[in-house]
Order: sequence, then C-alpha cells, then structure tokens
Amino acid sequence: MSNGHFSWVKKDGRQAPLAQPSQLAQRCSFEDLLDYCGQYFEVLFEKEKIEEAWTFEDILEWVAMLRFSLDGTPVPRAFPPTMSVGNPFAQYSLELASLATDCKFYTAFVGAQPTFDCDPQQWQQPMRCETRCSARLACAKAQQVLCCISHSRGNIAIIAHVDHGKTTLVDCLMKQSGMGMKVTERMLDSKDLEAERGITILSKATRISWNGYLFNIVDTPGHADFGGEVERVLSMVDGVVLLVDAVEGPKAQTKFVLQKALKYKDMKPLVVVNKVDRPMHRDPGEVENDIFDIFATMATSDSQLDYPTLYASGKAGFCARTLEEARSENRPTHMLALFETIRDHVPPPRPVAVEQSILDADEKCQGFSMLVTQMDRLPGGLGPTVTGKVYSGQIFKGEKIMCKNIAGEVVGNGKVKEITVVQGVTREPVKRATAGDIVSVSVTGFVPKWTQTLVSHPKVPSIACEAIDPPVLAVRASVNDSPLAGKDGKYITMNSIGERLDKEAVTNPAIEIEVSGQRDYFEIRGRGEMQIGILIEEMRREGYEMTLSPPSVVKTRNEDGTIMEPWEDVTIEVNIEHGSSVIDRMSIRGATVKDMDTKGDRQTLKFDASTQAMLGMRSWLREVTGGTAAVVSEFKEQRPEGPKPPRARNGVLVCNTLGLATPVDLGKVARLGTLFIPSGIEVYPGMIFGQTNDFNDLDTNISRKHDGYESAKGIPPPQEKRLEEALAFIESDEKLEVTPKRIYMRKAILCANERRIVAKAAMKVG
Repeated sequence: MSNGHFSWVKKDGRQAPLAQPSQLAQRCSFEDLLDYCGQYFEVLFEKEKIEEAWTFEDILEWVAMLRFSLDGTPVPRAFPPTMSVGNPFAQYSLELASLATDCKFYTAFVGAQPTFDCDPQQWQQPMRCETRCSARLACAKAQQVLCCISHSRGNIAIIAHVDHGKTTLVDCLMKQSGMGMKVTERMLDSKDLEAERGITILSKATRISWNGYLFNIVDTPGHADFGGEVERVLSMVDGVVLLVDAVEGPKAQTKFVLQKALKYKDMKPLVVVNKVDRPMHRDPGEVENDIFDIFATMATSDSQLDYPTLYASGKAGFCARTLEEARSENRPTHMLALFETIRDHVPPPRPVAVEQSILDADEKCQGFSMLVTQMDRLPGGLGPTVTGKVYSGQIFKGEKIMCKNIAGEVVGNGKVKEITVVQGVTREPVKRATAGDIVSVSVTGFVPKWTQTLVSHPKVPSIACEAIDPPVLAVRASVNDSPLAGKDGKYITMNSIGERLDKEAVTNPAIEIEVSGQRDYFEIRGRGEMQIGILIEEMRREGYEMTLSPPSVVKTRNEDGTIMEPWEDVTIEVNIEHGSSVIDRMSIRGATVKDMDTKGDRQTLKFDASTQAMLGMRSWLREVTGGTAAVVSEFKEQRPEGPKPPRARNGVLVCNTLGLATPVDLGKVARLGTLFIPSGIEVYPGMIFGQTNDFNDLDTNISRKHDGYESAKGIPPPQEKRLEEALAFIESDEKLEVTPKRIYMRKAILCANERRIVAKAAMKVG
C-alpha cells in the first residue's frame, strides 16, 4: 500500500485496478461499497477484457480490501490469499458487520463470524457479474449463496427429565464457550422457585458464541405441567439435545418432551448420556437401546433415527464421543465434542422464502416476520416484549411494525422500541435482527399475543402456529374471607388480584383466566396442580392474599349439548413393590391399564384415565412411594362426562376456637390422626389442622389455656403441605387460604353448627 492506493492481485496473478480511497465517503454503507465494486467490475471487465467469472469469494475479498483502504490501517485478515474453504472472516467479520447498514446481504454477518463449511465444488461455483450488472443484483445473489452455505448459527433446545442435569449442562457450555462469562450454579434459573425446587419453570433462550459460531440455546422445563413452555419454544429451534441420566435412563417425562420435539419432521436430535461419572453403572448399551426404542416409536422421519450419541458429565465439565473414552483415565476435560457435534449436526436456520412483490414493496425490511413465541414485560420501561425467531427479512430499531393474527388480519400497529438478545444472562441491545435470529422485540402502540406474527408490511403473511394442549384444571380465586384476612397481604382486593392474573395470562399461553358474572371470583385454568400452584406461590410472595377453591376439571359442551370432560394418557413409574397398589387405586378411580413394563426394580404403568380421576393422585403417590414415583399425563381427547370417582381421602381435624395452637392439645389429638401444623400458630374456627384416621371429620379445640403443669409428650413432627399439595388435598366443601405468611386449609363454612345443618339438608334432598 502506498500513497493512499492499493492494488489487488487476483488468484490468476493479474493485478486489479487501483482504488481511490478519497473517492469514498468515510461513513459509506456496505451497500455503497458493493456499488463501488460494481463500478470497478465494469471497468475491469471492459479494460482488462477478463472473461473468467468472478467467484463469490472474489467479491468478498474485494470488499475487504476496500475497507482496508478507508482508514489507512491494516484490517486483521485471518483468511489466506487463496480464500480456502474454512473461516474466511474470523476477526475481520465484526468490523465488516459494522458497515452493513442498508444491505440485504447483512443476514450473513449479524452478531457472529460466518463460516463456510460446504462442498468445495459448490463453493467454487461462479457468481457472474456481467459488464452492466448492478451491485444490488450482486448483493442479492451473494445473499442467496450465504443462505445455502453459512453455518454460523445454530438454534437448539435442550430437553430432559427433571433432575437429569439440563441446567447444569447449559452452565458448563456457557463457561467453556470462551466468552469470559462469570458462570454461577444454575445460572439460567432466574426465578427463586426454580432455584429452591431445582426445576426449570420458564423456557429461556441464551446466545453463546464458540470458535466463530453462534448458538442460540433454549433451556426447557422437564415437568409435564409446564409442557406449554416446551411447545412454544420448539418452533424456534432446528435441533434438540436430549439429555438422559446414565443410570436412570429415559424416564416418562423424557418421552413427553421428546415427543413434542419430534413432531417437527425437520428437527435434528442428538443424544447426550449425562452423569457418566456416577459410581453406579448400567450395562453398556442398555440405556442406548432404551433411547432408540423411544425414537423408533416417536420419530416422524427416518433422518431422526440417525442421531449421534455423546457421553458427558455436566457437573465435571467434560464430553466424549464414546462411553469407553468417557470412563477412561484419559477422558476429555472439556465440552469440545458437544460443541462440534452441534455445529456439524444441527443445520443453520433457513429463512422463509419471500415473494418478489413483497421484497419490492418492503425494500428495507425485506418482508420481516417473527412468530410471537414468548411474552415478557421487561424492566426499564421497554413495554410489551416478545421473544421469537425471525422467519424472514430483517428488522431495525425504530421501524414501523404491525401484528397479524392467524387468519392474516392486521390487529395492531406500532414501532420497534428496542431489540435485545441475551448473552449468558445479560440482556444486550442490538440494532437489528435478521432471518434465523432468536431475539426479543419491544414494541409500542399495541400488545402482541401468543400465536400472532410481527410483520414489517401488510403483504407479509402470518406464520402458522402449532396449537398447544388445552388447560384441563381450574381453580377459583376470590377475596380472602377468613377471620385472619388482611393481616399479611399487600394486595387483597379483587381488582388487584385480577390485574395480576391478567398479566400472567398475557405472558403465559398455557394459563387462561375467566371472570365470573358477578365478578366475585376468577377462574384460573392450567395444565396441572403444580403449574397452578407455582403461579399462586409466586403471587403470595409478591404480597397477594386470596382464597382458593379445590381444583375442578375444565368441562365443555359439544354441539348436541353433551357435557365433555378431558381424558389423558397417564404414565406412572414406581418401584416394583408399589405397582399393585397403584393399579388398584387407579382402577377404583375408573382408569384402564394400557401397558405394563418392568425393568429391574422399576415398573412403568400406562393408563387411560380421566382428568377427574387424577385429582389428588399425585399427592397419594408421593405419600405411598416416599416420593420415588414419577407421573406424566398428557391430554388425549374429550369424552362424555362420566361418574365422579369415589372419595379416597380420610376425614380432617378441624379447629373450633380462635387462639394459638398449644403443644399439649396437639399432643393429645395427634393419636387421632396426622398433624399438618406446629404449635404456636394462630388458628380459627373451621381451620383444618390435620387428617383423621377414618373418613369422619372431627372438630376439636387445640388452643386451650393450661395451668402450666401439663407438658406436651411425644408430638410427632407435622406434615406441612406445600401449596400445590394442599390444593390437591382439599375437597369440594373446603377452601385454601393463601397469604404471604400462611397457607391454611379450611372449611368453606367455618361454623361447625352451620356445616351440620347444611349436611342434613343435603341428605334429605339426596
């Protein structure tokens, strides 16, 4: 380089014409550079009479050298002069991306360093620039080439059964990505309840870069009650990592989440057998055979059966390609095998084709479309924020945007307030998003909803959306009317409860909220007792106080007026000694055994059961099996309403006076049943404090004043219930009082005499 000029020597050794940097504006866009290239193409073809076709790589190198000339300083060039297949931009790509402001070509460069792993013969196919070609045409052609061969990005979801190490594995990937993040344990578990219970409740997308590649990784819940989270995010990804415990093997919920993923025929799965460093071992090949059996029954394409299997320990931070390598003394100390397998096996996102008429009408955004997959309200005044994958085109901060429903009707207009991505757990703004990106878009002017599509032009079609399973359980929330109402809560009115529930319904599509005609209660509909329980638990920690009804089944009426109720496919895994008890219990409740499989000391039972029959079953299984049972239920169909299952719960111990529970009284009544509360807490008439040993309720006084000579003897520890356990426990004549400090079960009618009168009247009517 000399005197502000440079010359470029092509592969054939001939010298290209000198560029004049002074002729270029200092702040020119990438498209301007291509236009400048186009002018020199014409000069070159006319002057030099070169008949050979310029390849795509020639254009890229020419633009790189033009950028080199603008500021007079060398640009780091990691690619060789021969432009061999590999990573031709490396460190230079970010500098190049900063220039791409008004260019269709930008999709190749945003947020990552593109690489070109492809067939060299395909790479060498010429992209002709005729003597009168425009740079815009060259730009569009180059974009088409990059869409075919760019492997710079991969969108993947990680799915697993509860406690198989999914979140820990994501922590390890972030730590070893080379991004320099300070990674803490269970870093993506942003909710307090997630950290406390060790489960993932919300799906979360994070972006990590590794060795020039960009991976959008989505962490998904493993519990079936949060299946709505899984169903929503799977449309964003092109591959799934199925994580399976090396000892436990695939579990019931593993099958549930995998089935959701494999419904997409183009989904590329890969399997990671995790926790291979555990002291307990299964026979080699046993877990792998179980996994293949699941794939064989659930795969929707032959290609899904051709999946790679890796062996890892997320906690120890290594991954190997064979079980022998993973258990050897020379096992790896890194996750390189997993990074490389994701790179090689998961295809890059493919933009949806956009009609030429739309491209002409929407020149800047090129037919942008993004399906609303997740709704949030972020701090900082960003307003309604949607997360999803960009299916086509590109979008910029400040651009006008609109929202379409599934039918293709425009239902909202506004502007893009901010575009953000999550790097690790840090949310960072970006200027634009392009096809294949998973981003969050904050909007003004309207509130998007699940199943809707954000578009940049009215001609852009809406995106088809997979329906999620409907809610099957409902709980009614009303104002707390117990004698202790208002003592703990900050938000105690129907209006405040309703506003909070409405916000939840916007961000959580698996939750539905219905208001009663008299507006005296809200009906919360969800997938299961745990999902509803988690929502109420979050609300009470936020300062809400309310009374809840027992869970009921969401029933509908068909065209001929028949009442329909939901039925489910239920899978229960228990130790073999509990199998017969479970079958007896389920049979009594009207369920039908469909399949039974025994492996080792575990038995898998499959039932066809109504949702009504499953009410309270999870709590019973937890008590009978000591917490070793695993239950997964999936909505199957609506059937005509059947008879109500017989009552299976014992009676309850009910307090009949106001005061403080004393250890002496609790000690005396403990022989009559099981206690739910410790001594010293405030109680009131109608409050449930335990369970009897028979089917009869017992009202008694546990807050007497004692002279001090009596002492409590042998009080067993109380079996305190979590919120969802308490919900599953209460019967139709009972309620649940929820405050920031208390979770109390109580009778709907607090006075014992009034309850007896109502019971007698009911017997006469019966």
